Amino acid sequence: MEAQIITIGDEILIGQIVDTNSAWLGNQLSLLGIHVQKIISISDSEEAINLALEEGLEQADLLILTGGLGPTKDDITKKTIAKFLKRQLYFDQGLYDKLSKYFEMRGFPITDALKEQCWMPTSTKILENKMGTAPGMLFDHDGKYVLSMPGVPYEMKWIFDNSFKPELNKINQSSQTIYHRTIRTVGIGETTIAEKIADITEQFQEDISVAFLPSLGHVKLRLTRKSKENDHSIVDQHIEKLSHRLKEYIYGYDKITLEDAIKRDFTAKQLTISCAESCTGGFLSHRLTSIPGSSAFFEGGVVTYSYEMKKDLLGVNADTLKNKGAVSEEVVLEMLSGLLKMSKSDIGVSISGIAGPGGGTKDKPVGTIWMAWGDKENQKTKKLQLGKDRLKNIEYTAVTAMNQLRLFIKN
Repeated sequence: MEAQIITIGDEILIGQIVDTNSAWLGNQLSLLGIHVQKIISISDSEEAINLALEEGLEQADLLILTGGLGPTKDDITKKTIAKFLKRQLYFDQGLYDKLSKYFEMRGFPITDALKEQCWMPTSTKILENKMGTAPGMLFDHDGKYVLSMPGVPYEMKWIFDNSFKPELNKINQSSQTIYHRTIRTVGIGETTIAEKIADITEQFQEDISVAFLPSLGHVKLRLTRKSKENDHSIVDQHIEKLSHRLKEYIYGYDKITLEDAIKRDFTAKQLTISCAESCTGGFLSHRLTSIPGSSAFFEGGVVTYSYEMKKDLLGVNADTLKNKGAVSEEVVLEMLSGLLKMSKSDIGVSISGIAGPGGGTKDKPVGTIWMAWGDKENQKTKKLQLGKDRLKNIEYTAVTAMNQLRLFIKN
């Protein structure tokens, strides 16, 4: 099955919001064995929607549209699709009763806009939306399909996963399957990985491809096999070989995040952690607490941005700050020592640096960042020399710190 993804909204075209829907949908369709041949963003206009529908139905089997299904006058997607496909609109009393009950339970007023939203095209499969008021719609047009969903990401994802997939199983007769496996690495670059595994990837059969997906501090290595067979053991065998070659850099597979890996490793050894941050401003603590169940291993964090806070909260010596400066190995070690005394955590990590874009000196240019980590008996330090992009420096530092924590308890 061939598909196209069409996102509708002027706010996307002018850069007011980022189109994350297309990336998510592309990944989901790929996993389902559906080839995405085109992704486009268009304006909220009847002309643009008509053109996308006309061209899309000539080229693809499935068109997926997101956006323009709200109750306001500028949301014209539903009416435009209905007109293009020559469908009449009818008032769906069942949908109105359901939405009215929802509004009454929450004390929301029932407006004319709500009634307007309940006019639906005839001969259309209405797809339930438990995350919002606008349902999805699936149109069958001469054996080709148009799926229209709200543009709100969490609504779109719920409809796709819960209401559309069962319908897709009925209409997608493709016998080809696509199987993905992903190795997640940290602390090693894309080029180095490619060199380390070149002899293995050169032996891959034609229906297996490898992709390197780098981000700040990470590289994901994805293997994909497109085949009519359901036996994917050959991919798993290659994953095993690659894992043996890259094992020191691997923190997990498929959908696991570095934060998940930290939680897994720390809880397995019943260890706790605390953070003392300066230039990262609590970003490392945020990353560690962004996952459910983080209270099992994370005790807390302090942001000691000023000299006074470093001295008062963590007991950093005034002479050390004066003679070595806040961005120094000596200071992060004293921050770590004070943190471990204050928090009673098994392991701590401290960070101090110049995130930028200003504030650097000749001896300590922008991007100079020191970190320390360890327990009361064994403490380690690392100096990073990064660039001038403040946010990238903060993110890269947090990733590096998590990797050092991972390696510390592993070894």
